[in-house]
Amino acid sequence: MNTSSSDTTSSDTTGRTWTRRNVLGYGAAAVATANLHHLFAGPSASAEESSGGVEVQLSGLTVRLAKPRWVVERDHEWDHGQCLFPDLLRFSTGELMLNHSLNRDSNENAHNSQAVYLSFDEGKTFNFSYDVNGFHNSGGEPRVALPDGRIVGTSTFLKPEPPDQARRFVAHRWTYDQGGRRYQVEPWSVVVEGLPRDVRKWSKPSRTWWSHINWFSDIVPLDNSQTGKGRWISTISLRFDGDKLESTVAVASDDEGRHWQYLATIANQDSVPDAEEGFDEPCLLQLADGDLMCVSRVGGAGAHQKLARTYSADGGQTWSAIDRLPAYAVAPQMVRTSSGVLALSTGRPGLFLWLADDPRGTNWQMIDVMAHHNAVLPPEETMHAGSTTAYTALVLMPDDRIMLVYDRRPVDQNSVPAGSLLSNRDYMLEIEIRRT
Repeated sequence: MNTSSSDTTSSDTTGRTWTRRNVLGYGAAAVATANLHHLFAGPSASAEESSGGVEVQLSGLTVRLAKPRWVVERDHEWDHGQCLFPDLLRFSTGELMLNHSLNRDSNENAHNSQAVYLSFDEGKTFNFSYDVNGFHNSGGEPRVALPDGRIVGTSTFLKPEPPDQARRFVAHRWTYDQGGRRYQVEPWSVVVEGLPRDVRKWSKPSRTWWSHINWFSDIVPLDNSQTGKGRWISTISLRFDGDKLESTVAVASDDEGRHWQYLATIANQDSVPDAEEGFDEPCLLQLADGDLMCVSRVGGAGAHQKLARTYSADGGQTWSAIDRLPAYAVAPQMVRTSSGVLALSTGRPGLFLWLADDPRGTNWQMIDVMAHHNAVLPPEETMHAGSTTAYTALVLMPDDRIMLVYDRRPVDQNSVPAGSLLSNRDYMLEIEIRRT
């Protein structure tokens, strides 16, 4: 069904009348009731798991790792047990929202959906859940939590609009509020324009994928960040027509993410000489001095495909020469604690947390998350290099604790045989860091 950019769908997921916010500002959008699922939610966090754990001594840092626990699970009879690409966000009102894909890792799916799980007790339980249609299956949706209680973002996929050109694209706009109890989608209402070159068309366009372009990971509000208004910066990965590898561009919005304008090319296909894929899964973080740091995947797996990094001191208009981190390889995620520690999660093979105690992330120390998982959990929950996508999510709590979410799945990442001990689960690991 064709949908114009003015069409809007919203949902109050309980059918209740909520008093924290009214429906003003949502236009004449229809209100519907979502299908709720309370199955496959993980066990509650015990006092022992919350207070116990293992202490790791690093140079200048002491890190306490709690016992990881699975928070959601899907078995082999539920859409092949998909639990791919977990994401975690925190509303300014305190609720946590965990998402994961419900689909195969393919750009040719006829339909894509995402699971939503809500926690009202800082991650101890995620028993309120529902599914949302229209998300891509690769994770990395750029979203930002605003001080007014909203989480706002765009779809990962972009569609050429008008269809007979390759430099202007549109995407869905998503808004969650009321702690995730309500969501709104405005189809094809986000515009990206001003790209300097044509983007290559996908060889087999589908209902969910049209071109070699995808949004990934972060939106950073630069101006007046206390209110969330002002200029927003984000990153989009794409393959320009005629190129063999991916590039990443910076885009800016001055209207809360409805219109995005090309700012600069952060990295092109020649920026990382040994890259297998190019600069193609970026994450973006604002440092204590206001500069932006962009770190990206450059290849599919292996310690030889180390993450690439660049800085911007002028709000994304120009970027420094690329340097490399010791970390590898896919979908890096970053947070900065109030004490100035930078945390980065990534992996493949394996699963790692990397910490830097300097303000620009020049000196990194590593913690092997998979080794910790295997050391403190029973044998039936053991992980190995092929049993995770290594797509992770990090959320910084108000008390500086970090919540790390990761998946555990079978080798082929697509199906779970009946009776297999390699059930599809997403785990949460609570991390405390202090300077020593």
